[in-house]
Amino acid sequence: MRAAAALLLLLPAGQAAAQESLETKLVILQGGRETGREEFTLRQGRGRGAPGTTLTAVARYPAINPLLKLAATLERTPESALAKFQLEVQGPDGTTVILAAGSGARLIVRTVAKGSEAGRELPGGPDVVLLDQAVFSLYTAVADLATAGGRTLTAVFPRTNRRASFVARLESGGEGGKRVTLSGDIDGSLVTDAKGRLQRLELTDSGILVTRASD
Repeated sequence: MRAAAALLLLLPAGQAAAQESLETKLVILQGGRETGREEFTLRQGRGRGAPGTTLTAVARYPAINPLLKLAATLERTPESALAKFQLEVQGPDGTTVILAAGSGARLIVRTVAKGSEAGRELPGGPDVVLLDQAVFSLYTAVADLATAGGRTLTAVFPRTNRRASFVARLESGGEGGKRVTLSGDIDGSLVTDAKGRLQRLELTDSGILVTRASD
């Protein structure tokens, strides 16, 4: 019940993320060609002054006059567990809002679109991360959960209902940041800076490369 109630509090968050100024800019390349841009802010603290972190992100495809625009908000506890998640997707077919909240071993997901609403319950827990195939700053959660021995994680992609099992192995932490290799259903590597913000992400199976923008 608490997780379901938390979903109701998320509805305005996507609009706020789309309007605020976000500090870190990313360039998304696929097959060597730029397909979109993403901006995000990762800050300490959550809603109502709760401890943890809040990630807000906006991605546009393409960057100018986008056909697809996504606004994401991810709140996590100090233990890196999911607290709240919202993804607002604006495309040619209208706007869809996906809400998720964790409750122990359960993950409650609700999808709201024009004229329809659907909910579902999925397996959750501390080894589950919420990702999206077009919002790549969400991978910062993976870096926080990676271990030197390799940690097996399950990624849930709420927009497509995809689930992926992979291992996140912490390789190094140069200048306070982290370098993590990914293997399994998700294959590649990622790098974060000393503040935990994504610097680089490479997904070898899909040919996607995400890097910090120079401007």
